[in-house]
Amino acid sequence: MSNFLNEFEERFRTGFLDDLKSILEEVKDEKVYACAFGTDSDFVTLFLAVNTEESLVRHITNMKAQDLCNSKEDEIYYRWGLSEYQYGDTTHLNHISKFLYATDNVLDYKDEMIKIMAKVVIGTDDVLFTQFGQSKEDITFFVSMTDDDMAEELENQSVIQMTNAKLVDGFLRRYQ
Repeated sequence: MSNFLNEFEERFRTGFLDDLKSILEEVKDEKVYACAFGTDSDFVTLFLAVNTEESLVRHITNMKAQDLCNSKEDEIYYRWGLSEYQYGDTTHLNHISKFLYATDNVLDYKDEMIKIMAKVVIGTDDVLFTQFGQSKEDITFFVSMTDDDMAEELENQSVIQMTNAKLVDGFLRRYQ
């Protein structure tokens, strides 16, 4: 299955870098704090979602106005809940989903795929971030499942692999 993993890495690297550059350009006047890779419990979909401190404030303000944010727990959810992120609707990673869907037993390769994703994130040149006024060291990267009770475990395992160590502990304690 190394052909699958090699192709996945190539497709992921290309899609991630294209999406990241596009989103960083879009949010160049805002502070990115999270970059999440969303998938499903079968690991056959993949998308990128990004949030900024400014978009979080706007979203929470909007949710409060609709009486949908009434507690500190709600605010924590809006900060870390992948489905609440404001950027990434036009992700190129969606194209990888067709490739993943056409492959048998993708879930069996989940751990290797996360390692590949972490390798690509860690290997992404800081210049890509700094040219848009961002710092990779200040962004929490993680993988989440949109439809699975194991999402938090996956998030916690993946954040350790792909995020600056100084941010990991705060993320791991986000719901405490």
